[in-house]
Amino acid sequence: MRIQKLLTFLFALLLVTSMTSCDKDKDKEPTNKDILASSIWKGESIWAYGSDISDLFMDELGYDIKKNTIKFDKAGTYVDSYERTSLNGTWEFADNDKSIIFDKGTEDEYKASVLMLTDKELRMEQTLEDDGESLTLEVRFIR
Repeated sequence: MRIQKLLTFLFALLLVTSMTSCDKDKDKEPTNKDILASSIWKGESIWAYGSDISDLFMDELGYDIKKNTIKFDKAGTYVDSYERTSLNGTWEFADNDKSIIFDKGTEDEYKASVLMLTDKELRMEQTLEDDGESLTLEVRFIR
């Protein structure tokens, strides 16, 4: 009789232990690095002063943001492509994932603020300086 109670107790203990270990198998929330590097980002629009100026860039500069793609990888490299031209470089998060530093330590280094990063949308902002004038542009990408 004691052996039967002992076996019942051990079976119950095994059952409880195996059920609680399943909680560890749940998927963790993806990090910002996971989200950024999960697939290619496609250019959607360019904004300044609260307005979409994508058409202005097309008319004045011949630049169509919708032909621009960026692929980030977890190893810290990126490929920024426009039509048949590509730029390769490095990237890393800064400021608690609120900024991305591109090409750190090179003469091409620049920093962009991350305004939004979801699995479907990336919004980055950068201030450009030219002859004492500054212009803040927001570039929006989608998947």
